[in-house]
Amino acid sequence: MPGLEYGLRRAFSEVISGFVMAVIVEKLAEAGLLDYSYVFTFKLLMVAGIMALIAAMPYWGILYLLGWMLGLLLLLQGGLISIFEFLIYFVPPLLIFGIRVMRSF
Repeated sequence: MPGLEYGLRRAFSEVISGFVMAVIVEKLAEAGLLDYSYVFTFKLLMVAGIMALIAAMPYWGILYLLGWMLGLLLLLQGGLISIFEFLIYFVPPLLIFGIRVMRSF
């Protein structure tokens, strides 16, 4: 099962790639090269992606979850994500981690 480093890598790749894609779509819309209805559709797809990611988290290993949470802390510390984004991405794995710890006792 993938460990801490894979969760850390995934946190960086997921959050940074989502940010880059959002900026590209927004800039294309501002330049008039993309209709704003596509921007809305893109944002809906991003929300669906976040929901799918959260739905998959219960199947991740403990070390993978810890790597993900560590990656998010580093991204927050570096100012690459907001507190709101941090909470969206951090609270579900924290709850999953807590449930797993409680079940082990």
